Amino acid sequence: MCIDCLDERPDSPAATPRELAWLARRIEADMSGEPVPDRAWAIYFCEQTGALGWRELDRIARALDGARLIVTLAGAGSP
Repeated sequence: MCIDCLDERPDSPAATPRELAWLARRIEADMSGEPVPDRAWAIYFCEQTGALGWRELDRIARALDGARLIVTLAGAGSP
């Protein structure tokens, strides 16, 4: 995984891309509806080549937004 694949900004929450991906996958697993196949995650994180459908892309993006929010809120309490 590379930071370009996750489209992270330099001021993003203090989590590694691997941690963010792990958290996003946990969030996505708890979402209602059909889960995204493992291959779609691998394509999204540049581990494999291929194309993603809109449903997979939207679901992954929403899970990543949730992961970023959790990391941001977890860091908000620290000095």
